[in-house]
Amino acid sequence: MATLPHRIDGELLTRRVTIHLAGVGGNGAQMAGCLARLDIAMRALGHPAGLHVHAFDPDTVSEANVGRQLYSRADIGAHKAVVTMSRLNQFYGLDWDASIHPIEHAWRGERHFRRREADILISCVDTRAARRRMHDYLFSGARYGYWLDVGNRQHDGQVVLGQPPGTRLPLDAPERLRCVTERYPELLDETVGEDNTPSCSVRMSLAAQGLFINDVVVRFAAQMLYELFSSGGLSTHGVVCNLAEKKALPLAIPHAQGS
Repeated sequence: MATLPHRIDGELLTRRVTIHLAGVGGNGAQMAGCLARLDIAMRALGHPAGLHVHAFDPDTVSEANVGRQLYSRADIGAHKAVVTMSRLNQFYGLDWDASIHPIEHAWRGERHFRRREADILISCVDTRAARRRMHDYLFSGARYGYWLDVGNRQHDGQVVLGQPPGTRLPLDAPERLRCVTERYPELLDETVGEDNTPSCSVRMSLAAQGLFINDVVVRFAAQMLYELFSSGGLSTHGVVCNLAEKKALPLAIPHAQGS
């Protein structure tokens, strides 16, 4: 069997793995459901404790979310994080958490948050500004082991699993998986404007993003986590895809190519 160029920290195979999910919209709600299924799979494969997920999102469900996101008309006006995690907890018998605040509130160490940081940060945010804030925090000594970013436009998207620099892996460590803002440094360019005007109807929402692009990018992200925990490592650390062209390409791990 070929040696995988990235191996998981063995500690994550011996205890409960904590995850912060930032954003519970088009990508985030789908990601939460996949994480619940991953939790079951990990335990079935012998992991001793599975996952604990804490979802963060201040947004409420709007009419434009119904159909394209995993929300119904009965959810309109309710907080996305609460709706999603309550359903998963009830359906799967979980004890996962939801917060109706941006994740930055947890980072500031506010008293009502159980954990300031976690093993894995999954970002399902839709603005460059949000990713810049995450980059600034994660590259200032935060203690997340992994940063999994899931992003998309109307027909295309990317998934990147990176390792923020820290005491175990300094910034220049050749084996460190590069984060999304390192692979795509243009995300940090403050001169580039945002294209996140809220949609007031399902039709306008579909014009901004296709119906199934969220499903596709989230499945690639979930598959990477499944491979990480079931195989103990990864041969690639991301995917770029274009649903309109029916194409997907893996992101190679640079040091595995000798670069």
